[in-house]
Amino acid sequence: MKTSSSKVAKIIGHSLAHLQDGIDFFADAGFKALKKVGEAKEKRLKKDGNKYAYAAKKGGKEVLKFLGMAGDEFYNKYEELKSDRKKK
Repeated sequence: MKTSSSKVAKIIGHSLAHLQDGIDFFADAGFKALKKVGEAKEKRLKKDGNKYAYAAKKGGKEVLKFLGMAGDEFYNKYEELKSDRKKK
């Protein structure tokens, strides 16, 4: 029979696991969205228009794409580290 404190510990542990999973889910979705926006083709702003607006938008898209790729690399390495830790 489980004691009251072990039940509370289980509830707290499960709650923290769900919280961490939710954070991971939304962060991963956010990184993927950034990458998608950064890779999207834009037809409305042309190079021969306002060159400053074009440069700013192009630079911004590159930053978003970079952040999305960094997020992908983070989660790939994070999963690898978790897997390695479980093997030990």
